[in-house]
Amino acid sequence: MTTSRRLEAWVMKCLPQPMRVRLQRASAENRAILQGMTWVAVFLLVAKVVAAGKEMTVAYRYGTSAVVDGYLFVFNLAQWPSNVFASVAGIILIPFLVKLQKTQPLEANRLKAALLPLALFLGVAASLLYGVIVWWMVSHLGLGLIDEGRAAALAALPWVAPSIALTFTGAVLSNWLMSQRRHANTLLDATPAAVIAVCLLSWPMTSDQPWSVLPLAVGTLIGFLLQSFVLSVLCKQGISFAHLGVIARHWPALRSAFGIMLLAQVVMTSTGLLDQFFAVRMGEGVLASYSYAQRIMALVLGLTSVVVGRAMLPVFSGLTDLRVSFALASRWAWRLAALGLLGVLALLFISEWAVMLLFQRGAFTANDTRHVAQILQVLAFQLPFYLFSIVLVQWLGAAGKASWLLMVAVAAFLAKLVGLLLCFDLGAVGLAASTAVMYGVSTIVIYGTARRLIR
Repeated sequence: MTTSRRLEAWVMKCLPQPMRVRLQRASAENRAILQGMTWVAVFLLVAKVVAAGKEMTVAYRYGTSAVVDGYLFVFNLAQWPSNVFASVAGIILIPFLVKLQKTQPLEANRLKAALLPLALFLGVAASLLYGVIVWWMVSHLGLGLIDEGRAAALAALPWVAPSIALTFTGAVLSNWLMSQRRHANTLLDATPAAVIAVCLLSWPMTSDQPWSVLPLAVGTLIGFLLQSFVLSVLCKQGISFAHLGVIARHWPALRSAFGIMLLAQVVMTSTGLLDQFFAVRMGEGVLASYSYAQRIMALVLGLTSVVVGRAMLPVFSGLTDLRVSFALASRWAWRLAALGLLGVLALLFISEWAVMLLFQRGAFTANDTRHVAQILQVLAFQLPFYLFSIVLVQWLGAAGKASWLLMVAVAAFLAKLVGLLLCFDLGAVGLAASTAVMYGVSTIVIYGTARRLIR
């Protein structure tokens, strides 16, 4: 018996008898979802604890200074192409690999081997393009960054840009593991945060010297490099160009869905870019304050959204009857939405305490705590909408309905843009309000879309 099986058997013994009987009687699909969610949740909890430690260290060293604004501007822009590629590759490749593995396992392995060098090539190209564009934007346009923030952004850029190539290859390796219902990649998501924290704690600085952006930037590159290396070891896959021709054989089946899904993810993830460009024009410290609140929300959302996506997509992909899979998805969506409502109430009460516990030390003051707590309270209202919609996004992806996801993405982007324009004078609180509005609108659209598709 494997370690995972032994741990699952131990958990079953610890459960109350009624719950144990109910789980044993559950369908194979529900059991698969529960098993996947359990393992992803365990790994993700560890990863989020590490990420929280990193954020505490950043807050202690930098507070809400312009250095953090400059680093976050460059880093978040670098995450945009990475997130687009990872999302598209996950929603398109995982269902395709699951089905191909059942019918042609050798062909599936060849396709996996061919995707890695392709991802590396695309990642290097994206890194170079990103570096040139962002350097020109920061150097010549300024984009609202003050001098200290602009200098920090330019100093971080040479270290952050190569991380795009590493995240491209890491996305392919992670999708490979997830298609086999192996979830160790979730634990490895903590690697960059852990390395950044180590760099901040060990970086040699004199007491009279202000903290530069280099510990953040260098730790970012080393962290993503280490993550990609460990993923390749787990997958037992190196760089090989021997099977590149396999991609051409399967490209006709992937082409239409890939193009639509790419456009949908570009539109959807562009909402994060809107936050960056609006935040730096709202004044010094706005982007940093909003980022701290977002990090706490990521602890809440990540423990559910990542668990849902990585556990449910392979299961939905294995069901051929859309009505059956939609009924399964609907049940889980409403359950998680109810959980999200409880999360809103909890965050409204504990937001200031949570910010104080995590960040209020060193350069992070009590005024910063109050401001970030206000942002967090507004961000909390996105929780039930986000959790509901993330389940149906996985269902639409597994069903191969990329065009429907594009429509949802466009509606979300427009809602975000209108919300930002209306709430600009509110600063970081306005950014949070526009995010909650965006997820509310996208939930309405995606549920109506799914119901129409079933009818």
